[in-house]
Amino acid sequence: MYLDGVFVIILFLIYIVLWKIKKAKQIKTTGINPEVMRNSTSNLQKYMYNITKILTLYAVIIIIMHILEVQFYSLFSRLELLDTLIFDVLGFAIGLIGLSLCFYAQQKMGKSWRVGIDEKIKTDLITTGIYKYIRNPTYLGLFMLNLGVWIIWSTWTIFIFNLVFVLFLEIQVRCEEDYLINVHGNDYMEYMKRTKRYIPFIY
Repeated sequence: MYLDGVFVIILFLIYIVLWKIKKAKQIKTTGINPEVMRNSTSNLQKYMYNITKILTLYAVIIIIMHILEVQFYSLFSRLELLDTLIFDVLGFAIGLIGLSLCFYAQQKMGKSWRVGIDEKIKTDLITTGIYKYIRNPTYLGLFMLNLGVWIIWSTWTIFIFNLVFVLFLEIQVRCEEDYLINVHGNDYMEYMKRTKRYIPFIY
């Protein structure tokens, strides 16, 4: 296995471990499984949950196929410009920063952290720390992770995954914003005026 494959596998394993740690801590602390999307009464949220399963399966398949160096037309061929050790290291570093941001953001959310929309329990509105500047630092971290993987493996299959992933989260973010407006009212609308979705002062 080449170093680029090692980098991606390490990022993937860190992602899984951090997810398991945070989920276990949340259940132990609150008794609540943070993965609430699957139990939603909303048809849209159930649909989004199914999309997450498809995206996860797709990610696992393309990681395996990249490691095995499968070739199918140009779908698994890296851009020549980025096919160097320097970009592999850069992508790995960006991925690690993204994972660190995800972990920090989830820790900062504390008992309010959920995967999906919790329709049963009103969670606190977190507006301190990094949430003072952006509303979705966890999603920003995931974007950075995916960008890092694409820099390591700059192929069409990774690009397509990232494109679908961004569109998926853009829809989910808007669902969550509508829900939080209903729950927190003016407090959340004022918070939206002071912050950006992902990138401070930009978007």
